[in-house]
Amino acid sequence: MKNKYILLEMNRRNEIRADVNVAIKSMELTEIENLNVKIDTGCPYTSIPILRFGISSAKAQQMKQRDCDDDRIRKEISFGVNDSKEKRDTDKEKFKTGKYMELKSITFRHRNFEINFGGVCINKDFVKVSYDRTGNILIGMDVLSQMDIHIGKSKILGKTVFIACPYESMNQEYLEALSQHFDI
Repeated sequence: MKNKYILLEMNRRNEIRADVNVAIKSMELTEIENLNVKIDTGCPYTSIPILRFGISSAKAQQMKQRDCDDDRIRKEISFGVNDSKEKRDTDKEKFKTGKYMELKSITFRHRNFEINFGGVCINKDFVKVSYDRTGNILIGMDVLSQMDIHIGKSKILGKTVFIACPYESMNQEYLEALSQHFDI
């Protein structure tokens, strides 16, 4: 049975995580299953470090080179919160001069992204992919903004939960869950 809404519990590390299936059709990655992702309301865009898909470093570098050479793929710099001004300035100069392979802070926009939370599917025009990073797969506000979301202490579970449903598929089961967990 497919879920009609998303219900996730906050873990002991104060994180909201989910196991999802994803597809990035422009990369011909169509059946990536059971990926653990982190819900990140402070992240503007969903970010996928491709190494988390189990792809080898060598294969990831080949994919990065292909993307670097393809003018149709949009390239952007994505800095971390701990990156120094010096690193940012150096990376910006490398980016301006097209030295993309030297940048670990570069992301590539790939088209036709789909994420499936146990039957609740969200489609996006694009997703940002990195080839050098190994951190968490972050589900950002670009995906989350397509859903009605509530985070709070569940009166049923006694724990902090995340409950969400895509705006385009609002349903009675979701509304009943909000009432049961939050008295909404």
